[in-house]
Amino acid sequence: MRPASIVVPAAALWLATGLLAGPPPGVRWIAHRGGVVDAGYAENSPASLEAAFAAGYWMVESDIRETKDGRIIVQHDPTFERFYGDSRRVQDMTLAEVKALRANPGGTPPMTFRELVDACKGRLRIMLDTKEPEHSAAFYRQIENDLRRTGLLASAYIIGLDSARRYFQGKARVGINSAQLEEAVRRGEDVARRYFLFEWGKTLTRRQVDFAFAHKVPVVPSVNTFHYGGDWKVSLEQGSADIRRLREWGVTEFQIDSVYEPAFSDPAR
Repeated sequence: MRPASIVVPAAALWLATGLLAGPPPGVRWIAHRGGVVDAGYAENSPASLEAAFAAGYWMVESDIRETKDGRIIVQHDPTFERFYGDSRRVQDMTLAEVKALRANPGGTPPMTFRELVDACKGRLRIMLDTKEPEHSAAFYRQIENDLRRTGLLASAYIIGLDSARRYFQGKARVGINSAQLEEAVRRGEDVARRYFLFEWGKTLTRRQVDFAFAHKVPVVPSVNTFHYGGDWKVSLEQGSADIRRLREWGVTEFQIDSVYEPAFSDPAR
């Protein structure tokens, strides 16, 4: 299981926050864990989604899981321990049981995928992160149908399970790492249409960025607090430094935790 994001103390958020109102011109923010997530918002919640839209985000990364009765919901962790105080696994609960939960903070139940796409329609694009265990073709058809119905399919970014990446190949852009991109170029694939480069910001090199741009492939670094260890101050400092470095190299799309918004207030040199 991927580590939980760091919940940054309110005082730290106040210290980190500048006067930036939305991303700088030409920069696109992708909200990690479904929106603005801090002491006031639960991950993947309606309130965090609305806060992301209000803050000028271009896209939201949403975590997708399947309930016991085959319904698709938006939830990062395999259990509901964080935010909902329930240790049961998503795959062991029906949708009705899931909808009886209430988030802290916020007091709202987990969203279904259909509720998510309806809320994003015409406002926010979606980065889809499918979670384990593996899913059937019928599961992915449900997702495809909802994305297509809301006009979000062609603009979607797909990460997560390999089965999701295979299913959506040619229907939406699929995230791949640098080694996979180089191999796809060697095979003669239409990489400019099919893929985006998705790597941790802390590990991306100038060569990797330049190679992607040379083949007209979007570069999307993820800058998330859990990439930098458990100390919030170190996470903020190192992640912000990575953002500034990547902007100097011409990167314009960033999947970020909302605590990194102030890192964009200093113009790229």
